[in-house]
Amino acid sequence: MNRIMTLCAAFVLLCMTGASVSAQGGYEVKGVVVDQVGPVIGATVIEAGTANGVSTGLDGEYVLRVSGPQAVVEISCIGYASKTFTASEIPSRVLLSEDALFLDDVVVIGYGTVKKGDVTGSVSTVKADEINKGMITSPADLLKGKSAGVVITPGSGAPGSKATIRIRGGSSLKATNDPLIIIDGLPVSNDDISGMSDPLSSINPNDIESFSVLKDASATAIYGSRASNGVIVITTKKGARTKTNVPQINFDFSTSISHVSKYVDVLSADQLRNLMQERVAAGLMSQAGVDALGSANTNWQKEIYQIAPTYDANLSLAGRVSMGKAGVLPYRVSGGFMSQDGVLLTDHMNRGTVSMSLTPSFLDDHLTVALNGKGVFSSNNFANKDAIGQAVRMNPTHPVYATDEEGGIHGYFVHRSPNGSVNTMAVQNPVAQIMEKQDKSNASRFIGNAQIDYKIHGLEDLRLNLNLGMDYARSSGFTHSPEGSEQSWHDTMQSGSGYHGEYTYERMDKTLEAYIAYNKDFRGGIT
Repeated sequence: MNRIMTLCAAFVLLCMTGASVSAQGGYEVKGVVVDQVGPVIGATVIEAGTANGVSTGLDGEYVLRVSGPQAVVEISCIGYASKTFTASEIPSRVLLSEDALFLDDVVVIGYGTVKKGDVTGSVSTVKADEINKGMITSPADLLKGKSAGVVITPGSGAPGSKATIRIRGGSSLKATNDPLIIIDGLPVSNDDISGMSDPLSSINPNDIESFSVLKDASATAIYGSRASNGVIVITTKKGARTKTNVPQINFDFSTSISHVSKYVDVLSADQLRNLMQERVAAGLMSQAGVDALGSANTNWQKEIYQIAPTYDANLSLAGRVSMGKAGVLPYRVSGGFMSQDGVLLTDHMNRGTVSMSLTPSFLDDHLTVALNGKGVFSSNNFANKDAIGQAVRMNPTHPVYATDEEGGIHGYFVHRSPNGSVNTMAVQNPVAQIMEKQDKSNASRFIGNAQIDYKIHGLEDLRLNLNLGMDYARSSGFTHSPEGSEQSWHDTMQSGSGYHGEYTYERMDKTLEAYIAYNKDFRGGIT
C-alpha cells in the first residue's frame, strides 16, 4: 500500500515539473533503488536545487540527465530516509533505509501492519524506546501508564506475582475479564499455571520490541469472541538484516533492593504495658492481666520482613548468516536469568529464559518464514502470607523464640492453655508460620510458532499465510508442614499431625491458522 501511495505522490510531483526533466546538461546517471525487501517503486531521484527529476519504475530503475558530474542528486521516498550523492559518485545500487519517524505511525493488528490513519478501531502502540525503564520483572510492568484505558493493577508484591490487566474496565461478573494476549502472531493462554504466579513471565521483558493494544469491539472481527476484553499484541525483537555477518552482542545487568517503607501502626510492648497499667488503675481490669504479659520487646512486623535484592542479567546475539543465492538468514538468540527475593521471609524466585528467532526469506522475498521459540524455567519458594495478619495482631511482649522447656515448639514461642496444651484460639507466632511451612514449585513453559507467508508471483497483493503454534506448560511442587508444629495444631484436620501434599500440572494448546489476504490500494486511480 505504501509503495502505491509513494508512486502516486511521485507522479504528481513529476507532472508539475516534467517539462524540464531532461532539458538540462548532458551527464547521465542511472541505477536501481532498493530497500531490505526489494525494488522501491516511485522513489524520487532529483537534481538538488532544480526541478529536474524522475521516479523509479517497477524494477526500481531510473535514468536521469543532470548538469554535470559534480551535480548533487537527492534520492527520496515516503517512509524512507533520503540520501544525497554527487552525480559522479552515485552507486549503481542505492539502498534506502526505513525512516524511524515514519514507523511510529505503523501499528500491528490482526493480519499484519497498517498506518494509524487507516485503522478504524481504537488502537494504541508502545514502541521499545517508549516502554518503562528500570527493574522490570514482568511484561505487564512495561505497559503501565503507557496506553489510555489500560489499567494494570500490581499483584501482591511477591516475586513473579501476577498483575491484573483491564482494558476499558471489566465487562463480566462471572467470566474472565482478562484481555487476549498475542505473542508474535500466536494467541496464548492467560490462565494461571500451578506453581507459576504470572503466565506472562514466560517472556523475557528485554525481548519485547513493541505492544499494540486493540481496545474496542472491532478486535473481535479478527480474533473472535475471545477478544471481547481487548487484545494485547506483543512483538518481540528479531534478527538484523545488516550488510555484515558480524553479530551484534548485547549484555546488561541490573540490580535493585526492595523493602517495606511503612508498617501498620500498632502499640509497642512498652505502650501496651502502660495502657494496661492505666486500665488497672482505673479499675477496668485486674492486675492478673498485666502479670500475664511477657518481658520481651518484639516488633513482629520487622521480624517477618527483610531487605530483598533482585539481580537480573540478559545476553542477546543478533545478526545474519549468508546462505548464498538463497539469501540471508537473520537470527536472534537471547538468554536471561533473574534472582528475586521477596520482602517477606523465605519468599524467593529464580527464573531463566531463552528465546530464538529466525526470519529467512526466499524466492526473491516472496516467501518469508518466521520461526519463534521462547522457553522459561522458574523455581519458586512461596512464603506463608498468613503471617502478615498475625504479625499485626501478635502480642509484642512475647518473644520470637522459646525452648521446649519454656513451653515453645521447635524453638518458637507458642501460646498455651492453662493445662499446657497449645491454645488454638490464640494468635500464632508469625515467624514460626513462615519458617515452618514449605511451599515450593518448579515450572516450565514453551511458546513457539512458525509463520509462513507467500506472495503470489505476478499478483503480489495476494498473500497466503499459515501459522502453526504450540503453548506447552508443566509444573510440579509440594507444600509441607512438619508434625507437631503450631500451625498444624491450629488446623483441625491435622490436629498436630502435620501435612505433606504434592501436585503436578501439564497443559498443551495447539494453534493452526490459515488465511488468504488481498490488499490493494485503489485510491491511486481516483482523480
